Amino acid sequence: MKYYDQHLHTYFSYDADETFESYLENFDGFVVTTEHFDLANPVTHQDDAPDYQAYQKKISELNQQYQNRILKGIEIGYIASEKERIKDYLKDKNYDLKLLSIHHNGQFDYLDDFVADMDYRVILDEYLKAMNEAIDEIPANVLAHFDYGIRLFDLTVEQLQEFEPQLIQIFKNAIKHQLAFEVNAKSTHLYHNLALYDYALDLYLSLGGKLITLGSDGHKIEHFRLHFDELLALIKSKGINELATYQNGQLQLVKI
Repeated sequence: MKYYDQHLHTYFSYDADETFESYLENFDGFVVTTEHFDLANPVTHQDDAPDYQAYQKKISELNQQYQNRILKGIEIGYIASEKERIKDYLKDKNYDLKLLSIHHNGQFDYLDDFVADMDYRVILDEYLKAMNEAIDEIPANVLAHFDYGIRLFDLTVEQLQEFEPQLIQIFKNAIKHQLAFEVNAKSTHLYHNLALYDYALDLYLSLGGKLITLGSDGHKIEHFRLHFDELLALIKSKGINELATYQNGQLQLVKI
């Protein structure tokens, strides 16, 4: 099996317009889309949940045309105040892949422009606490973009290391819950956090982590498999020869 992008969005996500066909026609392997699920979203001032029935129907139709190459996925945006509603939404739905993320705190999204003017220590402390809680509360397959809450701060590795005890706790918890660590291409190359990922990946591996995914976080075809050759080389340089994929929620390792 050819390794395929583990983090993509289509028009079933509130912040994307891309079609399934664009990805399918630019890649001959599997395509899994991980549509945004964000309750109490301060960006849109509403609950943003993909229309599961319409999503299922569209994939079923396209799979007849594209040799069953499309898989179902979701990106679960965690917020503590909505955790019971999150669980309720997920309980009767089947996905091949579940990403676990924290995008907002109920008041603002961590990518809102004004966040860049806030104290990164306060934001990162809040964000990491939410991430650790999310791992305990929501069953998933992959811990997505560990740096989302600090993408606007242009942090150095040394600044991130101030929070190494919290990161160790989070990565140990992720390993306990068998969550893969995502290398997020949008973070590494569009938000220039490659050094932070190099550090965090080493830390995760040093704690016994073995499950790694690579995702573009693509919301449009221009970002599909973004810098994958370079990132695959980085991952292989650390002695990793297999990456995690998921079908029917079950782990499948793919050689790289």
